[in-house]
Amino acid sequence: MSVFADHPFAVRVEALAATGMRRLAEATLSLYPDLDAMWTQVGGGVAAYLGEGSPVNGTAGFGMPGEVTAADVEALERFFAARGERPLASVCPMAHPSVARLLGARGWTIGAFENVLARTLDSDLVLPEPDAHIEIRVARTPDELELWALMVANGFSAPDDPTPAEMRLGRAATAREDSAFLIGYIDGAPAGTGELQLEDGVGWLSADTTLPQFRGRGVQRSLQRARLALAFDAGCDIAVSESMPGSGSQRNMERLGFSVAYTRVDALGPNPASA
Repeated sequence: MSVFADHPFAVRVEALAATGMRRLAEATLSLYPDLDAMWTQVGGGVAAYLGEGSPVNGTAGFGMPGEVTAADVEALERFFAARGERPLASVCPMAHPSVARLLGARGWTIGAFENVLARTLDSDLVLPEPDAHIEIRVARTPDELELWALMVANGFSAPDDPTPAEMRLGRAATAREDSAFLIGYIDGAPAGTGELQLEDGVGWLSADTTLPQFRGRGVQRSLQRARLALAFDAGCDIAVSESMPGSGSQRNMERLGFSVAYTRVDALGPNPASA
């Protein structure tokens, strides 16, 4: 059930994270051509900008294939500075040691931490029984996908209203073809969301939100169970998710057999205003 998080495993996971970021940027640009959405390959990873205020502006996979150079870090800084954004890189602890050395030398600082959780999916997979009062459906029609986008934006922004950037992100996510978008219903009312990205034998669980009035009623547990079953049926051998350390999301995932594989560091570069 648990996964040994060696370097090949981390390369596999971080490559998928970088691919997902690139596809989000491409979908955003397709839906909003007037927006300055952009992505670039740098240091073996992907840096993406999805517009001002987007919660996923950042870099994934940096330094995973091998050594990075000062020129790579400078290119990363220029990419974000050109858009008035502070550089951000989610750094895996198994990235090449040159990443920490060069980011530190250029004054990058630690902004936050994020756990990557994983579990195996094999013939011994045992999942909880479905909750009879919660129905899980895969969003397929345009109306269902729009509902999913609205729900995920509202779920993450609550108790505040979603920003335009959060609304764009939800819609851009549903424009991708590598994921399934699930909605959990309680007594016929839409209550929560989940996303399952499928690629390279990995099922990536994300976009876990529950609307405030339905929290504490098992919606996420049911959505997670459904996505694990879908990933297993699709032939995935590993399931992956992310959480803030010590959060309720981490606790929920651990109850379904996930364990912390490694912890990323969100590294912040110089602020463009002071650079």
